[in-house]
Amino acid sequence: MIEDPWKPFQETVQAPLDRARAWKEKTGRKVVGHILPDVPEEIIHAAGALPVAIEGAGAQVSQAATYIPGYTCSHAMGAFELGISGDLDVLDGMVIPYVCDTTRNLFHIWDQCFPKMNNEFLRLPKRLDYAGARDYLYAEFVRFFEAMRKLTGSDAGTEKLAASVSLYDSSRERLRQAYRMQIEGRAGWTMERVHAVFAAAFRAPREDHLAWMEALPWNAERDDSVTRVPLYVRGKVWDPPDLLGLMDQLGLLVVGDEIITGHRSVELDAGSGGDALEALVQRHLNTVAYTGYHLEPGRLVRSFVGRVTASQAKGVIFVNPKFCEAAAFDTPDLQKALDAASIPNLILETSARGVSLSQIRLRLEAFREMLAGDLP
Repeated sequence: MIEDPWKPFQETVQAPLDRARAWKEKTGRKVVGHILPDVPEEIIHAAGALPVAIEGAGAQVSQAATYIPGYTCSHAMGAFELGISGDLDVLDGMVIPYVCDTTRNLFHIWDQCFPKMNNEFLRLPKRLDYAGARDYLYAEFVRFFEAMRKLTGSDAGTEKLAASVSLYDSSRERLRQAYRMQIEGRAGWTMERVHAVFAAAFRAPREDHLAWMEALPWNAERDDSVTRVPLYVRGKVWDPPDLLGLMDQLGLLVVGDEIITGHRSVELDAGSGGDALEALVQRHLNTVAYTGYHLEPGRLVRSFVGRVTASQAKGVIFVNPKFCEAAAFDTPDLQKALDAASIPNLILETSARGVSLSQIRLRLEAFREMLAGDLP
């Protein structure tokens, strides 16, 4: 029996590269890093490598600004800092998806600075509602699978990929259960802990992660001792990383979110049967659109307000990374729609660089006080 069932997740989040290095030494297999979001880890897994998400938020930046502009978001800047400092020497490959201008430019700089690393630029379609998006993405996933097999020397085929998809679907189902435990206010299931469970899934072998989850206190009783204000969050990453712990302290409860390592990452399964690559394509196109993708504006706004309403949240928080033009582009239309629907909302421009957690705390406290007045 594990004394502290939360410990493996917390340790993985605190030192993901150490765990990846130990796995590599034990198995003799490849480790492939990737920048979030929307890299299909199932394809990397099926090729026999360990996918590890590289998240830059929270990294202390000192050398990266020599290579890339200072107005780059913390997610990209921090990831590059990890590369320059040598922290990513365990990686045999790196995957950077095209989701915004920053990631596109980051790939070319990355490829120049780390030529010995097997670098892949995953060209995701920007217009998800375009007629040719499905065929384009399918061809890109075929190309990506071949690149991963070449990197690992694997002859994995459709059966292996289908097995990986099934494994990840099982993981997503368990993670959705963990999210529900958080929403239901089960004792011990704080948002900070649940976030560690989610974040660790992107950094540990999924087989191990599923085994760790079995030891969690699934039979915990509800804790109704604290009144919590339900919120919906739209954003990119939890930046600064201590944000959820702060929300726990203030009695705020995230009942729905579009964070790329949050509920958005597990909301949909790929499904079993048929063409596994087609299933991954379908999942990508049906997943809540990342802020860097283009959808018809009316559809984007209507679907967002619908998700907020369905969550029964009392308010919405936009966690917009500083210097993220894509997030800033969508926010005014979404905020206008929320105002029209009389749904209170708050925009937090956050960053591990230059934004004080105490400043964020003051704004969250004021927002909670306003929302709490409407609670029964």
